[in-house]
Amino acid sequence: MDPMTRMDNALAYLAETDAQMADTAVMKLRTEYLCEVAENLIYKTLRASGASVEDCKREARSSEDFQKKYDDHLKAVRDFEFLRATRKRAELAFEAGRSINANRRQGGQV
Repeated sequence: MDPMTRMDNALAYLAETDAQMADTAVMKLRTEYLCEVAENLIYKTLRASGASVEDCKREARSSEDFQKKYDDHLKAVRDFEFLRATRKRAELAFEAGRSINANRRQGGQV
């Protein structure tokens, strides 16, 4: 594939995924927050019943609600990292195209 076409495709991909990247970053933060909220609510309920701090922490982390929220968080992290890696690959393709074009200009092969 022609380096200019690769560069155009990479730049188009980056432009098309800007909003998606922002959305996945926000979802990652939101799911992390929801994990903390679920854990704190369960912890608070258990502490009110007189359970020890360590027991409350353990029970909160192993609860079904927390586990579901944590699974959602891990999916959000996966989606974010996948998109970030794909965008990084597009950035590298763009930079490689720039380098190839610069070498061609220097060599008089424009």
